[in-house]
Amino acid sequence: MRGGLLGLLALLVTSSSLVGCTDGGGRTTPPDTTSTTVAGFPCPAFERPTSASPTPVLAAGRVRVGAMSYPAAAAPFGPVSNHEYVPFANLLGSQSANVEPGSSTSMGWDAVVTLARMSSGDGAWGGQSGAEVVSQCSLSITWRGIDYHPQVRRDEATEVDGHDAWIRVTDLTFTVPGVRANAEVQTVVIVQVGDASYAYLSYLPNSAPELADTIAASLDGLRVD
Repeated sequence: MRGGLLGLLALLVTSSSLVGCTDGGGRTTPPDTTSTTVAGFPCPAFERPTSASPTPVLAAGRVRVGAMSYPAAAAPFGPVSNHEYVPFANLLGSQSANVEPGSSTSMGWDAVVTLARMSSGDGAWGGQSGAEVVSQCSLSITWRGIDYHPQVRRDEATEVDGHDAWIRVTDLTFTVPGVRANAEVQTVVIVQVGDASYAYLSYLPNSAPELADTIAASLDGLRVD
């Protein structure tokens, strides 16, 4: 997933090639504009967290978001934050690992693990449609300006800790100047917990295969608390 924009590339933010801005941690902040999926579904704009925004809880080595949790990812993943884009989320916990530092000639690149509680009523979409919206909106908003090519290779019902769920795995190919990664796996899981829906979202670039086990552990370790 795209990382920070530094140096000369920061000047391109106002052009048609790369849209976004860097935050204090060097990650690219999605633009405050709406978008639509390839199917025409409207995606909400990214809302920057404030001091009043709800935050996840880190306890006993797990990141807790409402009624769900995942095992906290170890270094090089950073501390838990609520600064990530998941459409229609009202609470989220996220960790990122910078696998390709930004420079004057590269925007950098990150691996990401996120768990989010969705706004009430989103469960009415059903797991399959919810997974499609989260997947495509995440790409539409946070990958804006990048020419990527998605190929869905898994899209099916599953279970997470005894609860109905839907998993959608998308292979992404792309070319970004200065970035070694040219492929990435996006994984989305929608879990129904009572009347609430939860979304798991991860990105694993092919330039960081050593992080595959950590990301797999975060998915396999999803629990309803």
